Amino acid sequence: MQTELLTSPNYTHWYPAGDMEPNIPEDPRYWTRNDVATWLHHMGTIHQLPAIPTDRFIMNGKALCLMTVTMFLDRVPLGGKLLYKDFQLRLARAMYNAELYQS
Repeated sequence: MQTELLTSPNYTHWYPAGDMEPNIPEDPRYWTRNDVATWLHHMGTIHQLPAIPTDRFIMNGKALCLMTVTMFLDRVPLGGKLLYKDFQLRLARAMYNAELYQS
């Protein structure tokens, strides 16, 4: 399931029925510390991950942009890859949309 989820071009539509996107900015570069905590809680809930310690992510979205997959795995061994992939997809989508609006 995780592999299908991460490789799907329609990634955002794989959420279980009734699960809404968290109320955070679409562009992760503008996330506050609270937005990061909201995203972590949301991801843990919809993917049924073990509790994600938010004290390991006391940072904003710009700081998350600098993290590698290894850094995510160091903080969350079970689910770190999924968090990294979701974050990178959100970032790529935001950057793509920003380019569209500039053209």
